[in-house]
Amino acid sequence: MFPPAAICEADPVPALTEAPLLDILDPAVQADPEPYYADLRGRTAVARTPLGATIVRRAEVREVLADPRFVTSIPFLVEMQGGGDGWVSEMISSSVISTEGADHTRLRRLVSRSFTPAAAGRHRPTMRALANELVDAFAPTGHCEFVSAFADHYPVQVICEVLGTPREDHDRFARWGNALTYVLSLELGAHLVEIEAAASALGAYIEEMVVDRRDHPRDDLVTSLVQASEDGDRLSSAELFSMVAGIVFAGYDTTRNQLGQALFTFAQHPEQWALLGEQPELAPQAVDEVMRLVGAVSGVPRIALEDVEVDGWLIPAGTVVFASVASANRDESTFVDPLVFDITAVREGHLTFGGGPHYCLGVHLARAEMEEALRILAARLPDLRLEGEPRWRTGTGIAGPDELRLQFRPS
Repeated sequence: MFPPAAICEADPVPALTEAPLLDILDPAVQADPEPYYADLRGRTAVARTPLGATIVRRAEVREVLADPRFVTSIPFLVEMQGGGDGWVSEMISSSVISTEGADHTRLRRLVSRSFTPAAAGRHRPTMRALANELVDAFAPTGHCEFVSAFADHYPVQVICEVLGTPREDHDRFARWGNALTYVLSLELGAHLVEIEAAASALGAYIEEMVVDRRDHPRDDLVTSLVQASEDGDRLSSAELFSMVAGIVFAGYDTTRNQLGQALFTFAQHPEQWALLGEQPELAPQAVDEVMRLVGAVSGVPRIALEDVEVDGWLIPAGTVVFASVASANRDESTFVDPLVFDITAVREGHLTFGGGPHYCLGVHLARAEMEEALRILAARLPDLRLEGEPRWRTGTGIAGPDELRLQFRPS
């Protein structure tokens, strides 16, 4: 943990206003932030931004994510954009991603057994079946638009199978997930009406599921969450809604975009794609390398509860602090040849799943989804290459292609 921010006349701590500036609103920075991050990493761990501060070195990013003096900024960002009332507020206020301290520990303790590696592993046969079914539709043609043909469908289908929803409802969950993707972005205000409508419809659906699973338990995640208890403590109705809704909007969009990033990157590194096709046991390392180099989530927003000194800079209480995992994952002090994409490299763990008490609850499910998908795609889409330039998403805070046209040898 960082030392207290004690300031005295004999040894003043430089103010954040004196730190190097990173203008995150500059289109050039948004288009390709890595050169700016690399320059900063050579000089400092902390940069000031128009919105607060950014942490760019791996060691300090890890410290910020673990330090209880930096708390999640999600409730603040939601309220700031007009989402302080209604379904969005209810979904966020009881969510494991926005609670802190004892409340957060309690929620994770109640549901942790539903998110173990073994729990995720039970769904791998279903993941393989769903992936093969989708690939069947385009593998013989030699080309596809990957997002609409695969990435839009596979993650939400997996989530629905895990939750225990009927297949005919998968498209509804995809529509709700598409709307809810803006909840954690700075575009929430512009999409508030559609987000509220999606959250309301999803909330009504979840309420029916919860009532049904209490009366008729099944072998699915919703039943597991309904039955989760410790010393008589159980999730409330609001907490059940927040947990299931969080799985939908966080698990769907991040995995969809991470798959798009993966295929785009592999198409630029055909030798790595061929290697994965020949050695499918490399899939776990391939997932880690993709998420390190081109993670769909670039950083984690926090708020400083009190004045905190980080790398010799004073971050004042109330400052919005962006822990840049994208920069941390390319830190030259930790990673050898950090810009090289190599699925055989043995590296330190990446931070795309976050860190500290808010480390991604669904990490094992997300890893399993990615691993099974990449194994099948590499085996069935040989000689992968790009067919034109992708069209990239904007405004959601989660990076990935909206359109990714690919060519491959028909199989």
